[in-house]
Amino acid sequence: MNDNERHLLKYICNGDILSAQAQAKVILKGITTQKDAQFRDRLLKQLDAAPRFIELPQNLKSLLVAEDSNMYPVDKYFFRERDKDIVEKILALFRASERLAEKGIEYLPAVILEGESGCGKTELARYIAYKANLPFVYVRFSALVNQYLGATQTNIAKVFEYARSSPCVLCFDEIDAIGLKRGQESDVGEMARIVISLMQEMDRPCSKMILIGTTNRFDRLDPALSRRFARVYTVVPLDKDEQHKLAEQFFAYSGISPENVAEWCDTRYNGDKTPASTLIKDATEYMVEKILEDNNDQY
Repeated sequence: MNDNERHLLKYICNGDILSAQAQAKVILKGITTQKDAQFRDRLLKQLDAAPRFIELPQNLKSLLVAEDSNMYPVDKYFFRERDKDIVEKILALFRASERLAEKGIEYLPAVILEGESGCGKTELARYIAYKANLPFVYVRFSALVNQYLGATQTNIAKVFEYARSSPCVLCFDEIDAIGLKRGQESDVGEMARIVISLMQEMDRPCSKMILIGTTNRFDRLDPALSRRFARVYTVVPLDKDEQHKLAEQFFAYSGISPENVAEWCDTRYNGDKTPASTLIKDATEYMVEKILEDNNDQY
C-alpha cells in the first residue's frame, strides 16, 4: 500500500468525503495503463460532474451556498484570453491585499462582472475561485432579502462576517437585486437602507476575500456602490471562432461529438454572437439525442 492509498482510507474512515474525493482524483490521475484508461476517465468525469459543497454554520445555510473550487472541471469550459487576463488581474489584487494587510492596511479586491444574461459571468466567477484556490460562496437572494425592517441588513452583516473569518470568493449574483440607485421616484426606503448596509460592510476590513458582483443591468447600480468595486469587466457573447473553441472543448469533455463541430456551430448560429449558456444548452441537447439514438430509446 502506498501513501496515496493510505490517505484515501484515512479520509474515508474519518468521514471526510471532500478530502476522500480529492485524494481519489490524485490516485486516478496517476493511472497510466491503457487497459484502465476508460475506467480512469469515466470516474474522473464523475468527480468533476457536480460541485462539492462545503458545510456551513446552521444560521447561514439558508443564506449561502459554499462550493469546493478544487473540484472545478477546468477541462470542461473554454475561457478566452481576455477573460484569463481579468482573472490574473483580480488574483494580483488579492495578493496585493494580503501584502497590505500585513502592514495594517485594508483593501478589498472587488470586481463587477457585467454583461448580457447567459454570457458566463457566474462561471467566470467560479473559475476565479478555482485559480485563487478559494471556496466559491454565493448568496441566496431569496433568503437574504427579508420583509421585516432591518432583517436584510442583519443578513448582509452575517454574510460578510462569515467571509471575513473564512477566506473565499464571495459572489453576489445579480447584485442589482439589492444595489439599485437611490433617490428615484420608485425608491423604497428599506431598499435604500440595504444599499447603505452593503456599502458599509464593504468599507470594513475584508482582505481575506475576493468580492464579485454579477449583473446584466450595470446601469441600474447605485454609483456609490459601483465605485467600491476596483474593477468592472464586461463579459461578452461568443464570436464565431469562440463558439467553435467552446463547443470543441465541451464536446471533447463529454466524449460525444458531431463529426464536424465547426459545421454544427455554423448551422445553429450562422456566425451571430452567442451567449455561452445557449451553446452549452444546445450541445447538451445534442448529446441527449445521440444517447437516445444509440440506445434506440423513444420519446
